[in-house]
Amino acid sequence: MASVCKQVTSSWRAAIGSAFYANSVRQTTMAELYGLALQQPEVISTTEPMYDPERFGLPKDAKILVSNDGGVTGRTARARKLVRQLGKAEHEKLTTLLLEAIYQFNRRNGLWLEGIVGLHKHFMVKAHFLSAVTNAKNMLDWGLNFTPFMKPWDQLYRESRDLNEPDILVLADPEWSNPEYPSGLVIIDEAENCIAILGMRYFGEMKKGTLTLAWTIGLRHNMVACHGGIKTIGNNPPVAVFGLSGSGKSSITNSHDHAGTLKPDERVTVIHDDAFLIDFENNITVALEPALFDKTDAVKFNDPDIKYFLSAQNVAVVSTLNGERKLLGGDIRNDNGRCIKSRDMFNHADYCEAPNKVIWLQKDSSLPPICRVNSAVLSVSMGASLSTMRAKGVENVDPKELEKLVIEPFANPFRVHPLIVDCQQFLKLFKAGCECYIMNTHAFGIPGELIDIPKELSLKIVTELVRGNIEWRDWKRFHGLSVPKNGNELFSSDYDRKYKPTHDTKYLEYLRARMQDRITYLSNKRDLEQDMESIFIDPLVAARTVIDKILNPF
Repeated sequence: MASVCKQVTSSWRAAIGSAFYANSVRQTTMAELYGLALQQPEVISTTEPMYDPERFGLPKDAKILVSNDGGVTGRTARARKLVRQLGKAEHEKLTTLLLEAIYQFNRRNGLWLEGIVGLHKHFMVKAHFLSAVTNAKNMLDWGLNFTPFMKPWDQLYRESRDLNEPDILVLADPEWSNPEYPSGLVIIDEAENCIAILGMRYFGEMKKGTLTLAWTIGLRHNMVACHGGIKTIGNNPPVAVFGLSGSGKSSITNSHDHAGTLKPDERVTVIHDDAFLIDFENNITVALEPALFDKTDAVKFNDPDIKYFLSAQNVAVVSTLNGERKLLGGDIRNDNGRCIKSRDMFNHADYCEAPNKVIWLQKDSSLPPICRVNSAVLSVSMGASLSTMRAKGVENVDPKELEKLVIEPFANPFRVHPLIVDCQQFLKLFKAGCECYIMNTHAFGIPGELIDIPKELSLKIVTELVRGNIEWRDWKRFHGLSVPKNGNELFSSDYDRKYKPTHDTKYLEYLRARMQDRITYLSNKRDLEQDMESIFIDPLVAARTVIDKILNPF
């Protein structure tokens, strides 16, 4: 049996690590997990073939299995507790709670699956997932989403660079409950690469919890932690897009033709649409997962993309006249239906060089569809104050919150390290020559007078951006940004009429208010949390001052 503890320096890791060795726990395989998932009462076995199951040691006639989680079909960020932020009293309370949770967990039959996070010898971390036999489907999905520790990947791992890091430990007990934590509880000790996920069924919690630890490991090795997508187009350097679910991140990353705007020789190679690390010192970008965990809201009945599915969660199943059990996507059953699918559906690679273009995807209607950021520091400021709207159903929050603009720094709600660390790492990237752009993928204008920004326009913008065809002019009313001066020629004959920022007082007041939202957010991070530096606030204050002088010249 492999060791899960290379280093033990905290009570949290000691508690979680010890749980793997209980008499009730046995190591498992992907084949056993598939068999157990088939017997799991709430799981549905469809007649849709799983894509390339033999790669994972599964039967060649394996089918897509569907698990439906009940009332919660999205992430619950409020359940997270970071060990580094706990006061003494809460630290003692949660320590006792975790020890009791592990005791109760170990009195049931448990399974231990080993996997690998990271797809290049430069960054591969061994990970261990411990959960109950009754959670076999989620364990199977974890293995499908990451890389199970089996041939040929185990040999690649043994040849990989030694990061001198303890293995990742993930403990998940969906059946845990506590009236004080009705939404569940996630305890994260990122310094010791371990996490306990209690009382939560949604697979996304287990996937993102694992990624959270991998991102943090990358940061300790001077990399940039990225919740986004990255691809190459033709022979051009990679372009990376950062955004929350629903921002267009996956649509832009995974598009093979950019709504018909790419030429045959501009072949797209997708690295990943969700999680990667940039090692700018060694000029390499590494994907962390071999599969995609994507929404199924656009998946149609008998959609050809289903051919590439490995698994599905929170998706309806219907029976045909000849008795087949087929997937019914479109988010008809519930919001945020999900699937795990292979990147074989398009040209892909596991790594590439560092990007030379970063795009912040924002749903901020004060901004036009595309802007260029003209300084490294302001590039960080706009990423640290990334403004967006949460996708429907992705987060387990009050529906009223979905209508509000929120700021999610660098589009990464799973960050557990201090924000200033991300700022410093991205600043290094931009100072090394990476260009920065902002794309608004929502609508442009003031409230009540919004002009939609269609997905096709966003894809066309990325095409022309990568080709280097956009000509820029300074946006005098947002100091530090530039906007296209040939938008009518490149995008549409009415681009300027629709999307050119105006001199109208109402618009300028709205633009200023949105600037102030960013300033206030970052200032609170600095003053209340000591997690921001003035250098990243000053460019926004300078930009607001320009508008102040326009609005109040005397």
